[in-house]
Amino acid sequence: MNVSISKYRTVFINLLTAIGISLIANFNFFLIKIMPAPPGGYRGWMRQFMESDFILYVNFFFYLFFALILLCILTVNVRRKRFNFLVSVIVCVAVAVVFYFCAPVFHPRTGASSLLINGRNLFDPSILTKVAFTLILCVLYGKIFQLIYQKQRIVLENELLKNENLQSTYNTLINQMNPHFFFNSLNSLAMLVREKHNDQALVYIDRLSETFRYIIQNGQSGGTTLEEELKFVDAYKYLLEVRYEGKLFFNIDVEERYRDWTMPSLTIQPLIENIVKHNVITRSRPMNVSIRTVGGALLVSNPVSPKIHDGDPSGIGLENLSHRYKLLTGKDITVTNDGETFTVELPLTEPEKHLEL
Repeated sequence: MNVSISKYRTVFINLLTAIGISLIANFNFFLIKIMPAPPGGYRGWMRQFMESDFILYVNFFFYLFFALILLCILTVNVRRKRFNFLVSVIVCVAVAVVFYFCAPVFHPRTGASSLLINGRNLFDPSILTKVAFTLILCVLYGKIFQLIYQKQRIVLENELLKNENLQSTYNTLINQMNPHFFFNSLNSLAMLVREKHNDQALVYIDRLSETFRYIIQNGQSGGTTLEEELKFVDAYKYLLEVRYEGKLFFNIDVEERYRDWTMPSLTIQPLIENIVKHNVITRSRPMNVSIRTVGGALLVSNPVSPKIHDGDPSGIGLENLSHRYKLLTGKDITVTNDGETFTVELPLTEPEKHLEL
């Protein structure tokens, strides 16, 4: 997501702002248009009209150019960080002094025009007011631009940190899963080969391939549909069912209307891995894993049968999963353990097409 202010947009906004400031600074010249006709009748009025137009155009473009220079100084400094904002203001004040002495002065009696610096009196309240007015508005605009730009940079940096955090969490998750999971999978495959279950071994290889293909293709994509995640779980649970033959069972009850809802990819697998890791699974104490949908959430639960001398029952994998889920969806997972059943509730995200209806 690009939140930075583009260079061309900055130039366009600066130009519009400078035009607005110049129009306001020269508002007094527009009053000439509604003044009563001077002596001399129609010709006198036309002469004043032409002269006032000339004065208006020169002053308008003078203060337009002045405002553009000030705005460029302030906005370019913010974007390139050459010096702090106070230094920019000091430079703008110096530019304002130069423009004050170079401001055009018109003499209505003679119709002549000159620069203020060429006159005898270097103090002109009208010009000083307009120059100061232009300077103040440009500085205020520059400060607002700086605040907006800094805010957007913070948002962009936070997005980059979020992506880096997600990548780090994903890598941690994969590094935890790959070594022992791959080792156990090879042991199970070797067992099938030794017992000459060739057809079952081929199915096992296919499911193992599907599992790692999903991890590689979807692991870094962020989100996926519940349907896709369940297909991965189906392949993964087959590997575990071969490994824990007759000791591990799955009960999956997912409503059809939730299958196109979204969730972070590789979410269910760490929960199943956590169940296998921290619970006793034997023929006398089989493990039944329940995966079901309730009220817009996916619930993964299992009976508590902790191993002896087991450490933290939640595991670092569950902590990483919770952190990753929060970053990707903005929602928290809910973990409950009443001593008999361990349940993790994963809130699902409704797709946009449902929201439009």
